[in-house]
Amino acid sequence: IAIIFAGPVGLSISIYISEYAPRSFRKTIKPALELLAAVPTVVYGFFALTVVTPFLQSFIPGLSGFNSLSAGLVMGIMIIPFISSLSEDALHAVPNSLREAAYGMGSTKLQNSFRVLVPAASSGIIVSIILAISRAIGETMIVAIAAGQQPRLTFDPTVPVE
Repeated sequence: IAIIFAGPVGLSISIYISEYAPRSFRKTIKPALELLAAVPTVVYGFFALTVVTPFLQSFIPGLSGFNSLSAGLVMGIMIIPFISSLSEDALHAVPNSLREAAYGMGSTKLQNSFRVLVPAASSGIIVSIILAISRAIGETMIVAIAAGQQPRLTFDPTVPVE
């Protein structure tokens, strides 16, 4: 759940910061994103239990108070800074000659971002996703607090799991 949520969001944030955002915005938002990575997982778990679960219960009527859906979504929020920061570094490291060549061939900024820059920085993007997965596996406080700690193995994200 966390990677399904955080992968596209983190990559979109990194593309925006790298290609579309003004330089002054980039200088302020990048440290703020990296600051989110320093928040303890106990805080994220409490946030999942007290904010995200009641919010999801308003949309999903049979949702349990402890569930893997809210834990997965908050785990995704926790790993977005890893994916976006490292992917932005990889996108920023792509040589300007590739960008200029794509513009010279008549591509738009969106085409340049997704057809030239993302494939050129794919190794760095994949590494950021692998690092985010390892952080998600290593951090258990969110799951311990918000998922309910019941020994159940199921694909249903609305019930408590361990």
